[in-house]
Amino acid sequence: VELPFELDIDTGAIGGPSAGLAFTLTLIDELTEGELTGGGSIAVTGTINLDGAVGAIGGLRQKASAVQQTGVDVFLVPTAQGDDDIAAARAAAPGLEIVPAATLDEALAALEALGGDPLPEAPAAP
Repeated sequence: VELPFELDIDTGAIGGPSAGLAFTLTLIDELTEGELTGGGSIAVTGTINLDGAVGAIGGLRQKASAVQQTGVDVFLVPTAQGDDDIAAARAAAPGLEIVPAATLDEALAALEALGGDPLPEAPAAP
């Protein structure tokens, strides 16, 4: 992909695609006005497809427990995990608000509903 700016993402010790949605939301947040999280303490997991679909990840229950232990308030997770896996994550982290999202658009809408700034309207095509 050729971009009109330099992009460097240090993935550090991340070993897998489960940070795809987090990377995507971070890029959108950096490239637009406002703050997608509205200053809230929000964790995110999920793969991201070219069409914006958010895909399932491994170890959701364990990730939810770890997120709760860090003091984060909300955890965006893939709807693709399925009801049973999401219920198990909620049971493992009862004090954590777990919000499923099936697509990037749903994740952005969830962040806005949680107090984040909305994305600016795209200019109309000439």
